[in-house]
Amino acid sequence: MVGRSDKKFCSVGCKNKFHHPSKNLKGDHIKMVNNFLYQNFQIMESVFRDEKKNKLMVPRIVLDKMGFHYAYSTGCYMNNQKKLYRYIYNYAWMEFSDQRLMLIRSEKINYR
Repeated sequence: MVGRSDKKFCSVGCKNKFHHPSKNLKGDHIKMVNNFLYQNFQIMESVFRDEKKNKLMVPRIVLDKMGFHYAYSTGCYMNNQKKLYRYIYNYAWMEFSDQRLMLIRSEKINYR
């Protein structure tokens, strides 16, 4: 290699090829998470599309069939009774032991 004695790469192109894959993997993971969040948001939006109520009880299998990803949310909140609410933007859900979910639509979000 021609140049400085502490030179690590033969050219700028070689340096870019070395560093680019690591950045791309991080970007791919972020894109995947954002896609899951957006998909969850669309599913919740479709469930509430024709509903006048802001609170619904639905069987878990309904969201399962629609491809809902329970592990991905934008926040969570535990109330006084130790019930965990998970948020996806302005929607929330709480799971019950009988395989039902309480879905909530809100204009205001309390992430506490």
